[in-house]
Amino acid sequence: MQKHFLTIIIVLVLFSCSKNRSISIDERNEALFGQWEYEAIDSDTAVDINGDGTVNIDLYNTNEIRQCLKDNLTFFTEGPIGEKNEFRLNENGLSCGEVDPYSTVESDKYELINNEILRFENRNDFRIIEFSKNRLVLEQDDFLDDQNVVITYTYKRG
Repeated sequence: MQKHFLTIIIVLVLFSCSKNRSISIDERNEALFGQWEYEAIDSDTAVDINGDGTVNIDLYNTNEIRQCLKDNLTFFTEGPIGEKNEFRLNENGLSCGEVDPYSTVESDKYELINNEILRFENRNDFRIIEFSKNRLVLEQDDFLDDQNVVITYTYKRG
């Protein structure tokens, strides 16, 4: 019985690792391509973005950011040969009213620097903190609520 138990444990560990394995440094550029959804948005400093008098570090599970923004989808796609890759932020089903549902809210071009920095043409850099097949954690320096903060975006594969 003990032999079977050990075999089952090994198979379970191998199966769970294959589902969300880390992305090697050399695979990061191509592995980034596709659709990503927000799972969490956190600040390293408590902020009051919505002006309600309450400060929060958790920006995703509170009312600091409107639900229609948290619903947005992020796309990283390969650019044309010889050009930078493309970044898009699209409305999902919950439109904020500025653009139609499923329309592009923001677009930019980016390149992956040293396999750890996403450098954009028009927005602040993202630093890759964690990257696996189905999870991506990025940090970005920002200025919110009259202070410099570091925002951590956690995405899941869409």
